[in-house]
Amino acid sequence: MRIGVDSGGTFTDFILDFGGRVELVKVPSTPSDPTAAILSVLRNYTANEVVHGSTVATNALLERRHARAAFVTNIGFEDLLDIGRQDRPDIYDLQPSPVAPLIPREDRFGICGRMAAGGKVLEGLDFRQLEQLASRLAAGPYQSVAVGLLHSTENGDHERRAGEILAAAGYPVILSCEAAAEPREWERFTTACASAVLTPVMQDYLQRLDQSVSPALLKVMDSCGAVVPWQRISNRSVRTVLSGPAGGVVAAATRAGKRSAISFDMGGTSTDVALVENGQRAARNHRFSVGGIPLAVPLLEVHTVGAGGGSLAWIDAGGALRVGPRSAGADPGPAAYQRGGTEATVTDAHIVLGRLPADLRLGGTVSLDVEAALKAMSKLAARLGLTVEATACGIIEVVDAEMERALRRVSQERGADPRGMTMVCFGGAGGLHAVSLARSCGMGEIRLPAAAGVLSAIGMLEAPWSEEVEQVMLRPLGTGSDAQLDQLALELADIARKKIRQSGGDESAAVIETTLRGRHVGQAHEMEYLPGDDAESTFRDLYEQRYGYRMPDRDIEAVSIRVSATIPSVGISASPAEPEGEATTTLVVLDATGKRTEVPRVHHGSIRQGQPLTGPAMITSSTTTLWLPEGASLRCDDKATLIIDPGSV
Repeated sequence: MRIGVDSGGTFTDFILDFGGRVELVKVPSTPSDPTAAILSVLRNYTANEVVHGSTVATNALLERRHARAAFVTNIGFEDLLDIGRQDRPDIYDLQPSPVAPLIPREDRFGICGRMAAGGKVLEGLDFRQLEQLASRLAAGPYQSVAVGLLHSTENGDHERRAGEILAAAGYPVILSCEAAAEPREWERFTTACASAVLTPVMQDYLQRLDQSVSPALLKVMDSCGAVVPWQRISNRSVRTVLSGPAGGVVAAATRAGKRSAISFDMGGTSTDVALVENGQRAARNHRFSVGGIPLAVPLLEVHTVGAGGGSLAWIDAGGALRVGPRSAGADPGPAAYQRGGTEATVTDAHIVLGRLPADLRLGGTVSLDVEAALKAMSKLAARLGLTVEATACGIIEVVDAEMERALRRVSQERGADPRGMTMVCFGGAGGLHAVSLARSCGMGEIRLPAAAGVLSAIGMLEAPWSEEVEQVMLRPLGTGSDAQLDQLALELADIARKKIRQSGGDESAAVIETTLRGRHVGQAHEMEYLPGDDAESTFRDLYEQRYGYRMPDRDIEAVSIRVSATIPSVGISASPAEPEGEATTTLVVLDATGKRTEVPRVHHGSIRQGQPLTGPAMITSSTTTLWLPEGASLRCDDKATLIIDPGSV
């Protein structure tokens, strides 16, 4: 028996695979202690394997509820975490507030010793100083230590030796050369600091969870869409910042067909979108920011916006209607959840419009109170001077605009035209917005899979086991460089296979893949790509595709090389079943006039393969609801995936 678990901001989703049949479970999340919601379900089963997508690391960074760590660097560079770069996230803010580093100045310590560019030793380490510092740290209020020295990605001897000595303090020691294959000091140091403050938090969380699910093997999803045994991820916790959303992207990639697609995951708290290129792999990046802290780790290029079913509607200082990013979350939740929420949310707007029927039980546990939704919406409508129905329609339009920007961010802004792409729609609220968003972006097809509301949990069981090794290169690409790349790739592949073997996996089943990060010499930012047979030509072709021009007179530089050893997953043993039943009708508000129209209400499982259905109609699935407006139509394939033609208004 295998269980996939996705901890979301509003619901925690489970897929239980018994080998031949699967069951779906959704329970309200418990943000104060995520294990409470997880164990409320898992304690009823004895599993062989539990695969978990966790938001613990992300929330710890966002809320600054993390461990206290020390940072050790070259003397004179203790303030580098404060200095950062000249980037201005908001160019119109004349007095921007700096983001406080994860490790304050009083917890940073400088040591003697210095490397030059290229890894040449300018000054040796002072071992006596390091031993004294280890004793000082041991007596301090710390739980971990981060070590970040200049040019350590070119020569890590000083960092490794310092780490060995500082380990005498009794804390986990995170080395920046191992935390991030990043030559830029600030990004590498902030990544190491993030890993240091998260490691005690994740180790404690995963140890408790492992003990509770024992004898099951506990695996954790990382931000690249791969799963690894929890022991291997606990000391590199920074790689779990996109753990949950990555599961959905993995599952969406296998359901996208052969065309490029955009995964659209709208949950209760946020919406996550990602580009799946050529129906094969999700786009990846090497930089991400959480709470203003840059992280230089490989991850799926998922763009997140604060737009979900629980996003709160409010009026700004100029009198304009706004939605999110603040959310009602799981507690108290939308007003209709009857848990103390009094402010109008996106979910309340759909209930007022009749697009979420009052007799639904979200997640199988949460009943809806239409009167509470109307009361919350009425207060907002009175302030806007609009009818309740017009206010609800306005909330939908505002949140759609925010999500449309996210869809264009991962497509047009990357040089990919969304027209002609497929949208893979999932998440508890995704089906209510998919058609309108596809129309806005010119997308010609939407796919809503079976069990779309728990697709991220399904992705946990479909994700491969992958071990990655990355090394900074800073070498020119050109004549003769491919032979050097091939040799280095072979060496790194042996290391990756060894990691699988040490964790009890079958290294002979691993598939090896090599990825480069390259740039034109002198550029500040690089592009990640598969090198193919000619690394230089491949880079130039991809660069032209993405940015629209070539620079043939500029040399190409390889910044780093990453090799992964991947064991494919067996996936889930059966397709989830969708509910069947007789079609009925329901009253829905189609537009801001407030007029209610009777439309068909159809069960997902009752739509037969090849049977067409045209809008307006409401389709109720086991974990989500699809709103099919007028002009849209759908059909069902042999795996109960709804294939939707959004049409036009």
